[in-house]
Amino acid sequence: MPKRGKQPPPTNQPPPTGGVDLNNVSRKLTQLLRHRLHENGLSDVLRPDGYVPLERVLQLPQFASRHVTVEQVREIVRTNDKQRMALTEDGDKIYIRANQGHTADGIDADALLQRVSQDDAASLAGGRGLALHGTYHSAWPAIVSSGGLKTMQRHHIHLAVGLPGDAGVISGMRASSEVLIWVDVARAVQAGIRFYTSANHVVLTPGRDGDGLLPLDFFARVVDAKTGREWRDDGWQHGSPPSGSEAAWSSSSIAVAAPARLPAVMDAASSSAVASSSAAHAGDRSNAGDLP
Repeated sequence: MPKRGKQPPPTNQPPPTGGVDLNNVSRKLTQLLRHRLHENGLSDVLRPDGYVPLERVLQLPQFASRHVTVEQVREIVRTNDKQRMALTEDGDKIYIRANQGHTADGIDADALLQRVSQDDAASLAGGRGLALHGTYHSAWPAIVSSGGLKTMQRHHIHLAVGLPGDAGVISGMRASSEVLIWVDVARAVQAGIRFYTSANHVVLTPGRDGDGLLPLDFFARVVDAKTGREWRDDGWQHGSPPSGSEAAWSSSSIAVAAPARLPAVMDAASSSAVASSSAAHAGDRSNAGDLP
């Protein structure tokens, strides 16, 4: 019987990394494509839909010095659990972009994203018209004080179509979020506030025209993610949460309620917390590499 020669590796194996830390490259790509396109000399090749030539990106020192290849970038984009980036080809050119989370100028939301119609909005959360914004207790006083959610440094406020782990939820909020804000997207769209969805199924809004605010009036429910307590009547409700509270706040079962009454003026103790929490509120929007 003839000897078997050495078998080639299966073709579905990922390309060799060549000693390159692909996680590090992924973070650098996300930072570049969301926030630092102009600082890296890509203004002249930036398309309205956020795409830039991959060839130009790989010529930048932070990638050229690591000898990052097209195949490695393809692998990064393919395996990213949040699907933060996308590749497209036009003729013999390959382009790359971030799917959402931008602060860089020169990107047209209507070219980058899909506009949410009234019917689209009404179909969210199993026909309840809701989407979910996750934040932290440290940021909550500043959200209340400012009158709602703001875009901060980013172009859009980010929302998810459900809780992390729900079917179809890829990105839109951190799994570590402590405060869950269910937003009545259907009512907000009806009121004239623009909403979009990204290629990785994040719900996005620039907020109200003029000030970039998504007002408290459109908060359907606010829930402590750990305890299931609701924010109502100017404070967190005491006592035990309802039985099965975790399921009660899933996107498939939440019922639309009248907006929680949120204070227009905070008490002295809460007001003193705003200064320290404002930075956290801003950080919720501007953390480049690891935001949903």
